[in-house]
Amino acid sequence: MRTFVVGCNHRSAPVEKREKIAFDEAAVPAALQRFKQRFPEAEAVLLSTCNRVEFYVSRPMQGRPRIDEMIAFIGEFHGIEMHDFADTLYIHEDVQAVRHLLRVASSLDSMVLGESQIVGQTRDAFKTARMAGTVGRNLGPLFQHALAVAKTIHATTGISIGRLSVGSTAVDLARQIFSNFGDKTVMMVGAGGMGKMTLTHLIETRPQRVWVTNRTHARAVEVAERLSRRHPLTVQPIPFADWIDRLAEADIVITCTGSREPILTAEAFDQIPARRAYRPILLIDIALPRDIDAAVGRHDCVYLYNIDDLQAVTEAHLAQRKEALAKCHEIIEAAVLELADRQSREDVGPLIAALEKHFREVGRQELERILPKLEKASAHDRELIEQMLHRVTGKLLHGPITRLTGDSAAGTGRVYAEMLRALFDLKTEE
Repeated sequence: MRTFVVGCNHRSAPVEKREKIAFDEAAVPAALQRFKQRFPEAEAVLLSTCNRVEFYVSRPMQGRPRIDEMIAFIGEFHGIEMHDFADTLYIHEDVQAVRHLLRVASSLDSMVLGESQIVGQTRDAFKTARMAGTVGRNLGPLFQHALAVAKTIHATTGISIGRLSVGSTAVDLARQIFSNFGDKTVMMVGAGGMGKMTLTHLIETRPQRVWVTNRTHARAVEVAERLSRRHPLTVQPIPFADWIDRLAEADIVITCTGSREPILTAEAFDQIPARRAYRPILLIDIALPRDIDAAVGRHDCVYLYNIDDLQAVTEAHLAQRKEALAKCHEIIEAAVLELADRQSREDVGPLIAALEKHFREVGRQELERILPKLEKASAHDRELIEQMLHRVTGKLLHGPITRLTGDSAAGTGRVYAEMLRALFDLKTEE
């Protein structure tokens, strides 16, 4: 059996290309069933996410589909011409395909290094293919192996330590300060893109109230309505003139205005801690220039972070993840060799037995044909002839067997195996 992957990801294709060949949740089983009908001897798994579309196929050495047929199948299913997407595709074969799957499942090929969502997406793709009946003796163990390797990498290397966006880092900081969010009030001051992204992450913690304010009140109303439509809570716009007074009720505040001067001075804030009974307040200032005077952070109950603070945390997390990469690559390479060796033994062992049986059977037939003609040969002579035939057969087999057993790590052992099956018409189980 040979293994291929044909696909594209966020690096090889822009989103407008990826979306043309993406498979939604309902389309994957239908595509697999159609594939099974067309190529009954092959196995297939479809992995389709917002960042990648990958088609994993395993089939006999001389079987189908060929790579061009895999690409054509994708185009036909979506009703588009190959030239509309083929130039964005990458192709990996055999050991390289195995290595690619392990990297994908372990999130080393993700847009965000170390993210964990791809593990579940790979598991779901495998489960869907099993239910469709397109996973067999090759892709089944391969995907199980890839998921096990991904679990090991995430558990032992530190590749998933820390968040890698300002918004998610803000949530991590909030979780260090507050044990729950069900009674908390979040306020966003300004309507900048980074602020909205950060607020979106904080909304996912399900706070009790969310307020939005902006110098232009209509803009605050527009943002509040848009966020309310996207999330299961009501975002309330508040007048910009009231926002400093409302700090007495807010627990988490995001500021992201375009002001050239601080909009919150130490003097304006001084009365707020006492009005809050000195309860903790998290201030996240992601504006540039800064919205909040650094002196505001001198109060014991105030946790003040600016954009540099948040980016420093995310960069530290990224550095930790990059340090873990070497260990991840070691684990993956060891896993690739282990799987290649295992598959080689499973495939080559029966083939060697069949090859030896074939050669020795040919030798036996020739010996039986010639022995009746050697009437004057002694028993000793006949024994010498049999020994010579056995040695010649062994020497003829030595080269092919050595090549078969020695090239599994390079991924060519199985190719030689298929060639020998075809050359000598050897029958072994796939």
